[in-house]
Amino acid sequence: MRDQNRPSELPDLGARNAIVGDNIRAAQVIYSAAMLEELKLFQVVDRLTQLFQLGLLTVNRRSTGSNLYKYFKEAQLRLSERDRRDLYARTIGIPGGSDGVVVNREFNDLWLRFIARVAAINRESETKIDTVSAEANELALRRSARELAQNLSLHGAGITLFAAVDLQKQIDFATKLLSDPEVTSAYGARDMWQVVDQVATIDLGGSTNNHRYRTMALTGATIISWLAANIAKLQRNNARIPFIRIRRSEAIRSRQNELGKTATKPSDFDLVNACEQWLSVSGLSDEQISAFSALRSSATSTK
Repeated sequence: MRDQNRPSELPDLGARNAIVGDNIRAAQVIYSAAMLEELKLFQVVDRLTQLFQLGLLTVNRRSTGSNLYKYFKEAQLRLSERDRRDLYARTIGIPGGSDGVVVNREFNDLWLRFIARVAAINRESETKIDTVSAEANELALRRSARELAQNLSLHGAGITLFAAVDLQKQIDFATKLLSDPEVTSAYGARDMWQVVDQVATIDLGGSTNNHRYRTMALTGATIISWLAANIAKLQRNNARIPFIRIRRSEAIRSRQNELGKTATKPSDFDLVNACEQWLSVSGLSDEQISAFSALRSSATSTK
């Protein structure tokens, strides 16, 4: 029977602690899109469509023109920039959403804590530490992974789950259009990223750090995909069994640039590699990374 004294707006703690793989995968799309937003990728596509509409972008291939015209016609069916920024704020706590949007303020701390702890475990994997410290580190890593997964699952539910599908279609279209040979040729670009840089510089007030946000989009997606693929592992608490099995750091460093499209089931190697790469472009100092990886009292942790 429902407790009549419990306010109806209080969330159910069981629901908050549940981990749903589809919700996490939806949050993965939102995270990648947020990083691409920083690159002005969506704004670049909108600008190219506008130039095509005005007759200032000439294309000869029927398929290229057809794609641009279809994108123009379906403008009202797509998520607007305001819609996207509301999603980023609700799902992963990035500022910039509309007034009244409930921001996921917990995400950033949980995100940095998990990534920093993965990196710390990686860097300590070849050093000898006592059993008590090793078990404490393992438990802290498991706890941070579980708390992050719970947070993403909670905020990846509801409308976010459905909006992510449309947003992924928008990303796929942008990738196809910006990689079109006619579009790259029009800007004398080698690839889509040079098109993004040039259009942003010429028409959108300047480009941003292309390498940084591309890396964060890719590695962030890999990290979140790993969480979605390892839900069963997140529930276990046996610190004597390694939570992640890490290869030699030399092998990890040698493959830092080999991550391709996000795998459906990234390996532990992919996770560690992604965390190291994400940190390398994050701008965080070693002291900040150490602070986030430090052990915290379990009294405030999610069990």
